[in-house]
Amino acid sequence: MKRWFQLCLVVGLALLLASCQQHTTSNKQHKKVVKVAVSAEVNPPYLYTDKNNQFIGLDMDYMHLLEKKLPQYDFQYEIGEEEANLVGLGAGKFDMAINWFFKTPEREEKFLYQNEPYSYSLTMLAVHKDNETIHGLSDMPNYRLTPMAPSGGLYSILSRYNEAHDKQIDIDTIHSPSNGDNLKMISQGRRDAMFINWNTYTAIQKVLKQDVKIGGIVSKEPLHIVYNKENKQLHDDIDRATKELKDEGKLQELSHRYFDIDIYQDLDTINSKKDALEVQ
Repeated sequence: MKRWFQLCLVVGLALLLASCQQHTTSNKQHKKVVKVAVSAEVNPPYLYTDKNNQFIGLDMDYMHLLEKKLPQYDFQYEIGEEEANLVGLGAGKFDMAINWFFKTPEREEKFLYQNEPYSYSLTMLAVHKDNETIHGLSDMPNYRLTPMAPSGGLYSILSRYNEAHDKQIDIDTIHSPSNGDNLKMISQGRRDAMFINWNTYTAIQKVLKQDVKIGGIVSKEPLHIVYNKENKQLHDDIDRATKELKDEGKLQELSHRYFDIDIYQDLDTINSKKDALEVQ
């Protein structure tokens, strides 16, 4: 009887383990695979690599939160150059792409954009550390900006400003501007201000340590996931999950972790705390 009981116990455990394994395999098989294009360009604090060359940052932390919220999906990541990723997205090679994307009219024609932004990019004016007169774009018609590329999000913001205002900002464009050289121009007094993204400014200033500071935060540009237009259900599910994460305060926690402020607050409040954004 004892041997019979032991045999039954072993057989029972084996059947239980097989059932669990089958259930796990079945669950995995029922998940919808989502191919996510991630840019190879390092862009802290949104995306960068750790000492093991693994991608980390706000974007990846956000994706991990989505993984928990949306267990019906199996998110699989592929690293590539941004333009190649977008071509692949349009061709259906990828279902979605995440890389600090602004909305642009050209891309909105090709892709489906996230409606609930997962974070924001701060655009700012870098000025000489002794400058107390430049705080926003309304100050700039009287001053000279450093040159910038004649395309991209920053140029679009300035162009929209000029379209809406009588006093124009002089936009000096060159095809391949150097952010480092531009920041040195401000430090040396050869130009009055530089229009730049906060994260780019921070990364450069940590290395160059120029005599510059944040004159003012100009705008909060929403950051979006972009999708192949065939993935409306995925788009809707991630929008819903993103709203839940905001309501739960999870995205605000990421903001404090990477910015030291709540980036979801209004622009005036953020400007009142701009010292926390300065390179120490």
